[in-house]
Amino acid sequence: MTLMSRGIALAIACVLCLPPVLHGQDAGSAREAARLRREARREASTPQRSELQERNKAALAERARVEGTLRTALARTVRERLALNDQQAVRLMELNRKFSDDRTRLIREERHIRRELRQSIAGPDASRAPETARLLDGLLEVQRERLDLQQKEQAQLSEFLSPEQRARYIGMMEQLRRRIQARADSGEGGRL
Repeated sequence: MTLMSRGIALAIACVLCLPPVLHGQDAGSAREAARLRREARREASTPQRSELQERNKAALAERARVEGTLRTALARTVRERLALNDQQAVRLMELNRKFSDDRTRLIREERHIRRELRQSIAGPDASRAPETARLLDGLLEVQRERLDLQQKEQAQLSEFLSPEQRARYIGMMEQLRRRIQARADSGEGGRL
């Protein structure tokens, strides 16, 4: 059924359901009419939902593909710039996988807190002060967690990378993190 024909079906269902209500039928009939109208609206919006779901699936698949491509390029660049041997490269990939979920979670939390903080300080409402204080504390906590994660990661990196390689790796990852943060912030209208 096309979108136009579903719209027509919705209109017909609404017209068919309205007369009992208009003629003063009992509350049960009115509830049934309302239920039928809701059902008709749900059916009418189903193609839109499925189209949206398909677009979301396609976008997620594209994002996963792009992320995979970027990971591969980053791994190649890191391997070249740090002059890693095969064993070091494998261990570094394993270590990155190990810390990846926590790192991603912390980045998302920090981005979310920064967004809320921008909204909290945007208005002149003084009653937001406690909320702003809570958000600032949350931001510091996330940054502390990120530092703890980096310390754990560095301890494990020291098992197979030289201090020079670790220093270069930290610089590369920090530069990448700043670029990602700048892109995310530019899409949200500024930084905190």
